[in-house]
Amino acid sequence: MTRLSHSDFSYTMQKDAVSAVSADVFFATSRFPNYKIGDNNQIVEVKEDYKTSSMKDMVARETALLLEQQKRLSVRDLASKFEKGFAVGSKLSNEARLKEAASLDKHVLLKKLRDALEALRGRVAGKNKDDVEEAIAMAIL
Repeated sequence: MTRLSHSDFSYTMQKDAVSAVSADVFFATSRFPNYKIGDNNQIVEVKEDYKTSSMKDMVARETALLLEQQKRLSVRDLASKFEKGFAVGSKLSNEARLKEAASLDKHVLLKKLRDALEALRGRVAGKNKDDVEEAIAMAIL
């Protein structure tokens, strides 16, 4: 019975499995080719278009896509802008309403003041009457 050592056997298997490749061999591609099974179970090599875009073109295209995405607003952004605009609009509306109420109050107060001064003009005499006339003239302006 012959005894083989394990190291001899593995060395001979490796030697038979991998044959040496000469340095002057030129491979068309650096990857394994793609095959398809065609009619009658024949292997058909798939022709690929090797037009790969340059890194500069890819970066430019991706930059354009990112800028386009940045320009688009999300629903959340639109909702927050609407809420801000609505809050500002309601604040301005409230301020306008308060100014209008104040101006109406001002007219009402001036009218009441004139009426009171007219009633007072008939009751006073002398120097006080001149002061009342002057106050009425100021209330009309």
